Amino acid sequence: MSSDPYQNLLNVDASVGVPIHVQLEEQLKHLILSGYFEEGGEFPSNRELAGYLRVNRNTVARVMSRLERQGYAESRRGLGRRVKRPPVNVREAERERLVEEVLWSAAARGFSAEEVGRALLARAGGPALEKIPIVFVECNPWQVQKFSAELEERLPVQAKGLLISELRDAIGRGEEVSSSWVVTTFFHVREVESLTEGTGVETVGLLSVATLDNLQRLQDLDPGTTVAVLGDVREGVYNLVRSIKGAGLDHLDLVALWENGDEMREVFGRAQAVVCSSRVARDLAQLGAPADLPVIVEDRTLDQGGIDMLGRLLKQSKPEGRSSL
Repeated sequence: MSSDPYQNLLNVDASVGVPIHVQLEEQLKHLILSGYFEEGGEFPSNRELAGYLRVNRNTVARVMSRLERQGYAESRRGLGRRVKRPPVNVREAERERLVEEVLWSAAARGFSAEEVGRALLARAGGPALEKIPIVFVECNPWQVQKFSAELEERLPVQAKGLLISELRDAIGRGEEVSSSWVVTTFFHVREVESLTEGTGVETVGLLSVATLDNLQRLQDLDPGTTVAVLGDVREGVYNLVRSIKGAGLDHLDLVALWENGDEMREVFGRAQAVVCSSRVARDLAQLGAPADLPVIVEDRTLDQGGIDMLGRLLKQSKPEGRSSL
């Protein structure tokens, strides 16, 4: 590997406040993890890299030694130093993904990586954001868990998941909600608002959407195609049907199904595809679905625009948590 591939990929700047060796190490890690440098490819020598970047050769040697210890490089006698991809570190991979998302979002708004980096550096050393307690409510246990995890992944929140029935029972017993915020999907927002009326709790509805790849697959089906929409909770199935129709896919014959033996087998007999969650998909054979029936696994996700809105609301108000439910 000559120094040419580094032409537009590496850039160290002594004026940004981050040590040169840290900049170089993190940039090389990113290039390795993101696949810019293939495993087994040769690094340039310390002298070549130092000359190209106009930095001290000892700085480069220090960085390369650290990369070797961390599993990003290895030296082979007679073959020089080679790129090595380390075992996946979940936290590091998550950080890389987060950085990519931030940079893409910044680019869409006209900000360069350098501008974002400087702004983040100005915040370095400050107190970490405290997680805000919220309650997420849905009718389906699997979606309660999934959507709560999504919110915790994308916002600085601590999400307590509850079924609507659990929220109803708790309020009926006179218990207080454990947060000033109750979040749900738009399908249940009016019901949740009626349950929490007079408690001082803010209710926020988010849109749950089908993934674009699956919508495209459904769009490609012929008009009138019978599609079984299957789930284990009635409300969840109807919500998924509404989500598909809301995307403009009204050319299909969507048949809502939940676990009901005879009707399920009859629909499977004439359906040309089935839409269901990954959890339900594992049980299709036991439910009587033909082995050759095309399956579209649809695990809906929360709309990013709604999550961004919730983040702004939480940032503006920063409510205090309440006693535990």
